[in-house]
Amino acid sequence: MVQVTLAMVVYPRRREEMIHALRSLMLPLLAAPGFISCRLFRDADNPNTIFYVEEWHSQGDLELQIRSTHYSRLLSIMEEAAEPPELRLNWVTEVRGLEYVEAARVCDR
Repeated sequence: MVQVTLAMVVYPRRREEMIHALRSLMLPLLAAPGFISCRLFRDADNPNTIFYVEEWHSQGDLELQIRSTHYSRLLSIMEEAAEPPELRLNWVTEVRGLEYVEAARVCDR
């Protein structure tokens, strides 16, 4: 799995516009090959910081999107940020949940 994380500080007067622009990118992703999920968050301590997260099954699936108009639009939105945005691509090899925490706690006894 590949996770794309964008952290972006936006101008207060353009915050809702930027959120709307990012939301408009989300719906078309539902039909994209290899798409897992997409989420949009605001920082609880700084409402002008927005986090946009996409998850893809494989690097190949993500690369198809990077070459699409979707990413052209995403890059254009990033250019409107109040500060240089941070874009991270994380290759996730394993995901564990609460069962791992439960097992770890049992082993500690």
